[in-house]
Amino acid sequence: MSEASENVTPSLVRRLIRSAVLWTLPVLALTAIALTLLFRSSTYQQFDEPLENTITELITSAETDENGSVYLSRDVLDPKYQRALSGRYWMIGTFEQEGQLTSLLKSRSLSDEIIPLDPWIKVSIDAQEDTEFRTTSIGPDNEPLRTLVWPVILSDGRPVVMVVGADVRERQSSIRRFALLSTMLMILVSLGMIGAIFWQVRNGLRPLFELSQKVVDVREGKSEKVDGTYPSEIAPLADELNSLIGHNKDVVERARTHVSNLAHGLKTPLAVLKNEAELSESGLADVVLRQTDSMRRQVEHHLHRARAAARGQVIGVITPVEEVIIPLARTLERIYRDKDIDFDIEITKNLMFRGEKRDLEEIAGNLMDNACKWTASKVRIRSKMAKSDDAMMILLVEDDGLGLKEDEYELALKRGARLDESTPGTGFGLPIVDDLARAYKGRLDLARAKIGGLRVELLLPGRLDG
Repeated sequence: MSEASENVTPSLVRRLIRSAVLWTLPVLALTAIALTLLFRSSTYQQFDEPLENTITELITSAETDENGSVYLSRDVLDPKYQRALSGRYWMIGTFEQEGQLTSLLKSRSLSDEIIPLDPWIKVSIDAQEDTEFRTTSIGPDNEPLRTLVWPVILSDGRPVVMVVGADVRERQSSIRRFALLSTMLMILVSLGMIGAIFWQVRNGLRPLFELSQKVVDVREGKSEKVDGTYPSEIAPLADELNSLIGHNKDVVERARTHVSNLAHGLKTPLAVLKNEAELSESGLADVVLRQTDSMRRQVEHHLHRARAAARGQVIGVITPVEEVIIPLARTLERIYRDKDIDFDIEITKNLMFRGEKRDLEEIAGNLMDNACKWTASKVRIRSKMAKSDDAMMILLVEDDGLGLKEDEYELALKRGARLDESTPGTGFGLPIVDDLARAYKGRLDLARAKIGGLRVELLLPGRLDG
């Protein structure tokens, strides 16, 4: 993994959505659980009410005869207690020492069965008399029962336990349905809230996205400044960006002025020295001529690099590639008319160089002039967007001359180096192009051309317009 990819941080949209989801989902889940618990409590409260009424009826109607047998002075009103295995049961009994419940009287719905109770009920009753207990049990039809247990003292002073139970399956099913519905509802609400949060975040950050696009437009030369109306929180940033762009242009312009002043300041003394040396016939004059010529070339080279570096920092300047290459080809065709050069040119329509026109003219002019010098009869020029980077373009210049050996590529890019003294030149053409490419964060590559000569490939900032 590259260092750049390791330093990539999550987007602001993802951060905001993730933080909102991280608190929204738990809150909605807890809401679903709380609603289910409230519904369960309310359901069982309503379910227990008739059981409590039955307990009350049993307490008020339970009597004992002279034999100590327990009977009811009046029947329980609910007819379900009279129907076998109806799901409604009651029983009056006593606990044995082992904690087992023995029936003294029970509803007809129980038939020959009893309502089994856990032994801990007896322990709890012994510890807390006159306390009502709610528990669960198994009915005679193996149905789950919601059971109320109430210890009572009969009229003869005998302690008994009154137990009332009812089939709870329907209520459990109702609670499960409510839990499922509440869960589904909360899921739908969650999805709706996530969508609303996403829309809110995107809508809230839209001015930032617009500002980002405006900056891209300035960088690509579609606009000279960041324009538009922004919220009060972002407007200062837009103003600062415009100030920075203006400051950048001012700095570049001052750099150009200083470079021009320095060029004039150095060229004049060198010209004087050269003229004086040419008037003299001494050996010293020859030395001065050679050195002043070398100094002049060095000054030209470094001043050109300084100008290129300054222009490479300009923001928002674009140049149509075709408007530079075609006129240069026509000019060179006239200059080298004795060679009858065949220019094969292919340029992607609406291809733009993101830089100043004079720089592209110098880059293309040096490469095309160099190709014309060494070609036999054909110069091929190609320019298109780079596949590997949608912000860079390729400028390719090839000739069908003798070309260079691989071990000569590095030497050809050194300033002042000339591999063939038979052809006029200063040896600064390719180095100047290389410096300009580097100033624009691009690169220059040399290789063998398919048509036989030298292949020069340049990677420069570019874009397609339209």
